[in-house]
Amino acid sequence: MAEEKKNRTRQPNGRSSIYLGKDGKWHGRVTVGVRDDGKPDRRHVERKTKAEVVAAVRELERQRDAGTVRKPGKPWTVKAWLTHWIENR
Repeated sequence: MAEEKKNRTRQPNGRSSIYLGKDGKWHGRVTVGVRDDGKPDRRHVERKTKAEVVAAVRELERQRDAGTVRKPGKPWTVKAWLTHWIENR
């Protein structure tokens, strides 16, 4: 059984991953939580060098651990917020 774990090429669920894409750029994916619809919230970073991706992934992991990661989606516009506020007050 220990042999099987040594041959594993994938990270366990919930772990960050860094890989070289077919486009020649380095990509990193970080699980930062769960979206409102129940799916995992995986953030993507793309850089030219592996060192830059490692730094960006570590920063996302630090934000995740500190609880300061922004929610997914676009921020509200003033018009959308005021419309929401008027309709739901």
